[in-house]
This record gives sequence, C-alpha cells and structure tokens, in this order.
Amino acid sequence: MPALPIVVAALAVLAVGAALLRHIVRLRRALVAERAARRLTAGMHARDMAAFTARLNEALGVSAVLTEADRILDAALVAAAHHDPEGGPS
Repeated sequence: MPALPIVVAALAVLAVGAALLRHIVRLRRALVAERAARRLTAGMHARDMAAFTARLNEALGVSAVLTEADRILDAALVAAAHHDPEGGPS
C-alpha cells in the first residue's frame, strides 16, 4: 500500500491549491469592487464640485449685484441729503 501516502499527499496538494485559488478569486472580486467604488466616488465628487462651483459663482454674482446696488443707493442718499428742494444754499 505505498500508493496510499501518494494519494493522500496529492489530495492535500489539491485541497491547498483549491483553497488558494478560492482566496485569489475572492481578493480579485474585492479589488474589482474597490475600483468600482473609487470610480463612483470620484464621479460623485466631480459632480458635487461642479454643483458647488455653480452655486458659488451664482452667489458671488448676486453679491456683486447687491454691492453695486448698495453703492448706488448710498450715492443717492448722499445726494438727497445735500439737495435743497427750495433751490437755496444747503
């Protein structure tokens, strides 16, 4: 029965090889999932940054308009404070 140890050794090698192959397949699937998550996250980040930039530019535009309107109103108030409706010296 010298063939029995050879058969047992071959089965052990086969079991270890199958376990290693299964482990490699699981690691590969995990790597694919991580890469997909990274691509998804990068896409969402780009989308969010574009939306943020658009809202920021809009807010800055509104702020510029309000600043200009404030300047115009201040000038009108200063002019109105120095205006004499009777036409005489102020």
